Amino acid sequence: MDVELMRRLDRVLGDAACSVLATAHRIGKPFARTRPIKKIVVMKFFGMGSIIVASRSLAALRHQYPDAELHFVTFKSNKGVLDILGMTDHDHYVDPSTPQTFVKTTLSVARTLRKAKCDLVLDLEFFAKFPLVLGSLAGIPTKAGFYLTSESWRRELLDYSGFYNSYFHTSDIFLSLVYLVATGDYYYTGFNEFSKRFTYPKIQISELERAQLRGKLGKLGVRPGEPLYVINPNTSPDLAPEARKWPKERYGQVADELVAITPNARVCFIGAPDERPYVQSVADTAKTSRKHVLAGDLSLRELLVLFAECKLVISNDSGPMHLACLVDAPIVGLFFGDTPTLFAPIGTRVRTVSPKLYSIPLFSVYNGKDVAVGKPSHEVGNAAACTVPVEAVMREARDLLGARPALSEVAR
Repeated sequence: MDVELMRRLDRVLGDAACSVLATAHRIGKPFARTRPIKKIVVMKFFGMGSIIVASRSLAALRHQYPDAELHFVTFKSNKGVLDILGMTDHDHYVDPSTPQTFVKTTLSVARTLRKAKCDLVLDLEFFAKFPLVLGSLAGIPTKAGFYLTSESWRRELLDYSGFYNSYFHTSDIFLSLVYLVATGDYYYTGFNEFSKRFTYPKIQISELERAQLRGKLGKLGVRPGEPLYVINPNTSPDLAPEARKWPKERYGQVADELVAITPNARVCFIGAPDERPYVQSVADTAKTSRKHVLAGDLSLRELLVLFAECKLVISNDSGPMHLACLVDAPIVGLFFGDTPTLFAPIGTRVRTVSPKLYSIPLFSVYNGKDVAVGKPSHEVGNAAACTVPVEAVMREARDLLGARPALSEVAR
């Protein structure tokens, strides 16, 4: 289904359903029995990168409830990233490809969770109603989520109302919900110390996987030992993709600059299979012949291996940028529509670049990520992105690489 359609249905039907469920929850609350938390369900549907960002919360749940069974519910398209993380006991998938499959798989997941008799659901969506409806259909008695809108039913339906603090990284915002459930501390007085205990998982890449990737790249003309750079110009098609794109030729100029720094290097342009025409058009703007378009050619696991092998990743704010964090790759993250305060890559060698404009972020959870500067997000262009010069990105890239700036940059 189209994401805009899902959002409209969620707003219209979700509000009505949650209001009814909140009333039922209020009526039944005095008769509810407190029971130990033995089975926990985490729900996060939109964004492969968001699931990676939530991995610290999964680690915290394991720590706080070591004997509990951990379930995760998401869209079918996110299966690959959950397989890579390997942090849950049971994963359940909703298929939104058509209205029929959406309803069928939703009811199937609800039946499975009801049969499992889960005790707690953590809703990591900030404004969607669907997770709480699904949690209620599954008969999960205790619900935790974020209260950041004027929807009065949230205070009734949520047993734990999390605080969305936009001054913190989204990874900490997700983690704060686990802290609240575990401690009941609504002032978060111990949260800073709590958050220090949990980090992203570090995915180990085997020598066999590295060799297999090198073999695959070898068929494209990449010789063993040649340094690799990765450029990811893609954006999620679900959220104002045009606003989050840099002008094509600037990605090409960055590729040329990287090859100038490392003359024997190869530049790999990546993306999803359906993004290949766009990624190809971006790569065509680069003058260097040492470029390769890999959009659609690599599995998610192979993409992770590529990140582990490369010297530097330059990526738009999207899922692959966060995937690269799992192997602690050097990353320059490009933020043209949202703020790195909330979504910066997390690692030991990361930098971010964003427009120095009042308009950033163009959209946020407070407007449902659907309206920017008074217009629907699909109507917003990349005027903000156009204010970021190539030099700003290359300055961060050279810093990470330990390379000297070009004479032209010194002159500036």
